[in-house]
Amino acid sequence: THLRTSSLLKFLSRLALVVYSTLVLYIVFFSRRRRSLVWSPDMVNLVPLLNTFRDHRHINDIGWWNYWENIFGNIALFVPMPAVVASSFDLRGRWLLLGIGVAVSVLIEVTQYVWEIGIPDIDDVIFNSAGAMLGVLLWELVCSKIQRRLS
Repeated sequence: THLRTSSLLKFLSRLALVVYSTLVLYIVFFSRRRRSLVWSPDMVNLVPLLNTFRDHRHINDIGWWNYWENIFGNIALFVPMPAVVASSFDLRGRWLLLGIGVAVSVLIEVTQYVWEIGIPDIDDVIFNSAGAMLGVLLWELVCSKIQRRLS
């Protein structure tokens, strides 16, 4: 029964990885709001927090919801990543999991640039990375609680 439970958990974690990855790809590249953007090289931002501060100055024009959704949406999108990756591939290192989150975020922004879709922005990498770090901390908290219960 232990082997069967272990196999079921591995299957469920891999299924979660597929579902999560599909959701991230849809949100980042294919959601309805992405289709309305007209890509331009002028939209690329490599200066940290430049767009975030600029948008805050014009928050009444872009809307409070759009402003905060961009920030917290980018953070929330990456919170599950460490748990899903760690459970799917039996990874444990805090810095490795954070590095994977940062690398995936950079890959998304580079892909947006190459495919000319979305708005490549270093701020997204910063907020995604914050989400991945929060995810790592939550994953470690959950794992430590489970280990204490099992001891």
